[in-house]
Amino acid sequence: MSAQGEEKPAPVLQLEGVSKSFGGVRAARDVSFSVAPGHIHAVIGPNGAGKTTLFNIITGVYAPDSGRIRFEGADVGGRPVHRRVAMGIARTFQNVELFSGMSVLENVMVGLHVRTRCGFLGAIARPPWVKREEKLARETALDWLRFVGMEKVAETPAGDLPFGWQRLVEIARSLASRPRLLLLDEPAAGLNARETRDLGALLKRIRAQGVTLLLVEHDMSLTMEISDRIMVLDQGVKIAEGTPREVQADKKVLSAYLGG
Repeated sequence: MSAQGEEKPAPVLQLEGVSKSFGGVRAARDVSFSVAPGHIHAVIGPNGAGKTTLFNIITGVYAPDSGRIRFEGADVGGRPVHRRVAMGIARTFQNVELFSGMSVLENVMVGLHVRTRCGFLGAIARPPWVKREEKLARETALDWLRFVGMEKVAETPAGDLPFGWQRLVEIARSLASRPRLLLLDEPAAGLNARETRDLGALLKRIRAQGVTLLLVEHDMSLTMEISDRIMVLDQGVKIAEGTPREVQADKKVLSAYLGG
């Protein structure tokens, strides 16, 4: 119970004792944390700390060796990637993963796949309901491109865009799946200072849409500005967690980044 007698909302995401090893390398060791709804929760740490491994475990790319993952109270262990997307978990990647020969709009429409009914036979026969569904999918995808400011390049091949714009298209594609939890793996990587500032504003607007964000980012200025809470990993172990101010003052965090 809070000080005012109100119950705290249940976590959107909860990890309990999650561990993962690759051969003799322990990439995650007994990691536990939770993400509150409506928060921007950052995961930081030196290179090789296990941040992307943790993302891959949450999204179903890797199965943990031990531990439990809950999304909105449901145990997601054993569920494949596409099932987790359908539940409301989406992500972007450290290296932009777009279909370069497809248009920007078509790339965003891919994100709607888990929300449409058309299958193989429907795509061949193309009855009227399939055409209506495709029209709605195009309109929805265009709405998300407007949201990230990319509607003017909707028909441009995605591979022809500057890197920073490709990042925005990838975010629009992830939003098209209607996530309640969005994982962003180093979204500011390769962006200049202005693009990074614009990205920070966009992430706050996404949060305002009711989407909870889990963020891995090396840009500490961006992370400290937009995050509600931060968890720090070092060599697969959680060494600190708290508000940005608390984490900045933590001696273990300073030692992990600066040595000592």
